[in-house]
Amino acid sequence: MLVPWTALRPSLQSLRWRRAGIGIALLTAAALAAAAMASAPSSVRQGSLAILAVLTGVFAWIASRRRPARPWEIGVSTKGEVELRGVEPASQSARPFQLAFAAPWLISLRSGTMFIPIWPDSLPQSVYRRLWVHLRWKKAGRSDDEQRSTSRGSARFEDR
Repeated sequence: MLVPWTALRPSLQSLRWRRAGIGIALLTAAALAAAAMASAPSSVRQGSLAILAVLTGVFAWIASRRRPARPWEIGVSTKGEVELRGVEPASQSARPFQLAFAAPWLISLRSGTMFIPIWPDSLPQSVYRRLWVHLRWKKAGRSDDEQRSTSRGSARFEDR
């Protein structure tokens, strides 16, 4: 393994961003409700819009409540594939994931329609750095190889 199997921990950064977004959404819903009530308090239509704004905010908060995350382990195989597997004994098969986004502050992996965000505080610092460098250089190496093969192919074509 290029990067050994390491369990992903819940990220405090992700939780802070999520809470900030929920707070902004609830404040917006409350401001919309107050504006609807202040514009025409006796109108049934305005009152129903205010109630709708509050209910929308409450439902958004309920929907965004974090469900218990499935525990994952991440590793990089000797073939260079990023693999994830469940921590439970029943899920010992590892699935390869493709890179969706890699930056020093966040890595996103994709498999089909499922995205796995990996925040820097969800792994030990050295493991996160090794994973990020592997993903970054693997992507850069692939694009360099494509450019080299294209330039060689055009040179061969001109020689003929």
